[in-house]
Amino acid sequence: MIPALIVIGILLLLYLGFFLENRRFVIRRETICHAKIKKPFTVVQVSDLHNNRFGNDQQKLIEAVSDAHPDLILMTGDLFDRHRKKAHGNSFAFVQKAVGIAPVYFAEGNHECALGETGEQYIEAIRDMGVTVLRDEYNDLSNCRLIGLKQYASPEQLAAMLQPERLNLVMAHRPEMFPIYAGTGADVILSGHAHGGQIRLFGIGIYAPQQGFFPRFTCGLYRRGKSVLHVSRGLGNTIPFPRVFNTPELNIIECKPIESKEINNVCERN
Repeated sequence: MIPALIVIGILLLLYLGFFLENRRFVIRRETICHAKIKKPFTVVQVSDLHNNRFGNDQQKLIEAVSDAHPDLILMTGDLFDRHRKKAHGNSFAFVQKAVGIAPVYFAEGNHECALGETGEQYIEAIRDMGVTVLRDEYNDLSNCRLIGLKQYASPEQLAAMLQPERLNLVMAHRPEMFPIYAGTGADVILSGHAHGGQIRLFGIGIYAPQQGFFPRFTCGLYRRGKSVLHVSRGLGNTIPFPRVFNTPELNIIECKPIESKEINNVCERN
């Protein structure tokens, strides 16, 4: 009886430890260098928040975003959670404050799509707060052409929006589509969705939606030809089982020019 209680106690402590770990976040910094980048700019990527909370009124998260002094705040899907249709307060609280820091752009994820009419209402709400929502659309900014894709966008749709002379920065929720998007000539792609592989052992993700066990694209930078993918581990969770050895993360991406005409996507990784 006593050994069983000890085992149960240990398992409970481990679960509580992992639960508490899911209530904080780390800041992950990356640098992307590209021949099409003319002037440096900073992007904060917010992915897979799933209405998670970090401090009263998201104060901890907002402070971290503000401290990064971003030129752009890019939200790459799953701001909300289809399993909790009425849970939106934490996501709205973040958006309301983020729009006062820098221009905020949003590309939907699978959870917004699955929410149906409720998802449409939430998207309209963040539009009203000042977020630019890109759904198979683009905006020409001073430093890039910013493209936002729906999760089922075709390569033909993406190719039609690319501008060869400019940096094409693409928000696309699902990272397993990277080989297809790279084939169109997209320059930089920001994704989430994989939640870092949910469980990370020795730096390797164990499982991700649409990728299965031991997924290829879970965290950090990947390169294919002249395209580079950045995958965020995300800030939230959507199933009862906690993330394990996989702390939620906020991503700060420094985009910098290179002197030569040859592409050199990754020049630094912290």
